[in-house]
Amino acid sequence: MKKLILSLLVIFWGLYSYAQENDTTKIKLGETKIIIIEKDKDNELKTKEEKLEKGKAEFEKMQKEKQAQLEEQQKQLDEMKKMLDEQKDDLEKQKIEKELQKNEANLEELSKELEALDKGIEDIDNELDTNKDLDNDDESKMDHKNKYDWEFDDEWPSDWDHLSPFGKDKKFRGHWAGFELGLNNFVNKDFSIALAPEDRNFELNAGGSWVFTLNFLQFNIPFGRNVGLVTGMGSTWNNYHFTNNVNVYENVDGIMVAEPELQKSYYKNTMNTWNFTIPLIFEFQIPVAHKKPGIFVGLGVVGGAKVLSWGNQDFWMNGDRYKTDKRSDFLINTFRYGLTARIGFKYLKLFANYDMVALFQKDRGPELYPVSVGITLLSF
Repeated sequence: MKKLILSLLVIFWGLYSYAQENDTTKIKLGETKIIIIEKDKDNELKTKEEKLEKGKAEFEKMQKEKQAQLEEQQKQLDEMKKMLDEQKDDLEKQKIEKELQKNEANLEELSKELEALDKGIEDIDNELDTNKDLDNDDESKMDHKNKYDWEFDDEWPSDWDHLSPFGKDKKFRGHWAGFELGLNNFVNKDFSIALAPEDRNFELNAGGSWVFTLNFLQFNIPFGRNVGLVTGMGSTWNNYHFTNNVNVYENVDGIMVAEPELQKSYYKNTMNTWNFTIPLIFEFQIPVAHKKPGIFVGLGVVGGAKVLSWGNQDFWMNGDRYKTDKRSDFLINTFRYGLTARIGFKYLKLFANYDMVALFQKDRGPELYPVSVGITLLSF
């Protein structure tokens, strides 16, 4: 152990005596902090990354030397073991055994030094990756001095870091902002898409009922590097395409009904809504390749407010084709909230939403709950 400590001190002193000026960079070598101070001769080493690369090269050089010593020591150890087996004199055997113990101790110390150097090189690599993140963070801050930065990239730091008293050193970034595309449907209170007989006229063409979402604002609240809360704002367009040839309207009793249409043959019969949404999602991420999070899972709630609703009908009647647009609230609830689940790996990001508030106002239409599933086409 003393030899290990002495070796680390020698490494420290060699690196320290290399230069006495300019910035310092702390590198963790095993359990020991090594301070690398590089002299900026003729502006050859201008950045912290260059200094780290220089330190890494020094460590790799020492690693090769220690590896050569280890191999030489192992050869000597093997020869001594062979001599011990061949020796007949007891006194000589005792001498060889003592030397053998010393060599084994030296071999163990060399192995520990190599492990420490391996750890040091690994820490330098991690430091280089961190510095790349910091450089991107600095560029983002410079952009904010002149204009609001809408350019988000994989290395962009947490938005909330500048507003929150916690998590300032974390780099968590969730997955909300982007453009999403999916399919709509209805389920009943038993979570079944098979509607009750009295509600079957409201059945949807699942393959033609689309949801478009533009999540344009995102804030990240980090609890750690790979876990935190995500919030922001989005805009959602839901398109409900009825599969039956029905006329959907509010009758004289103020109830939404879907009655069979006898005169018109609908080519397209949709009910559409436009909502603003605000999420609160807990997300955790699983790092891949020891660098960026590759897999993420998010669970949370999304609240929404209806801005507009309308209907579109394309139909045939008496051999002619007609198209009408109808502005109506369809007795749809103004406010809604529901559950959301999100999962993704690299460029593949999927979502599923379930509204816990019925689509139509209570007792003024069938008790139907919207659900949607889809994919994120573009992340911001």
